[in-house]
Amino acid sequence: MIHLLVLLGVYKQQKMQYVKILFLSVFILLGVSSNAQFVEDVKFSGEQRVDSLGSVRLIQDDRIKELLDTDKMISSKDPGFSGYRIQIFSGRSTDREKAFKIKKEFKELFPEERAYVVYKAPDFRVSVGNFRSKIESIELYKACLKFFPNCYPVKTYILFSDLIPNEQDLEELILDEEDKQQNAN
Repeated sequence: MIHLLVLLGVYKQQKMQYVKILFLSVFILLGVSSNAQFVEDVKFSGEQRVDSLGSVRLIQDDRIKELLDTDKMISSKDPGFSGYRIQIFSGRSTDREKAFKIKKEFKELFPEERAYVVYKAPDFRVSVGNFRSKIESIELYKACLKFFPNCYPVKTYILFSDLIPNEQDLEELILDEEDKQQNAN
């Protein structure tokens, strides 16, 4: 029995030595790997060092520039994005005047919102607003429901040029604001 206890004691001492060696090894490896993170000054052929403030020299692979140029080219070809509008009217090809009348009614009710009459054979459609997501369109949808009970959000392609207010829209908004101020006085 005593012999077994002595063996267990020796085993525990050896185990402790292994643990000490393991910890020591880990700390040495951490020190070596942290030294490996040191960045040396590497001079490229033809490069000159100039002491100045506020300048950065970017050295990159030519493939990165090609990727960026490709992205610019793709972006410039895509004049818009997929988004949502609220469709307040859809009528047959004989309902052209009615479509423009509904657009006018909408603009009187919501002068700050954009309205579009689109002919998609065989129908005229009036859609309003420019939204990136369906969730963004919900507020206008709820407001439109009071006046246009058959309206609903539709997925559509929105041109970037549709987001820029044209001069006529800006003039209408300015005139509306002036009228409101005069009526208030």
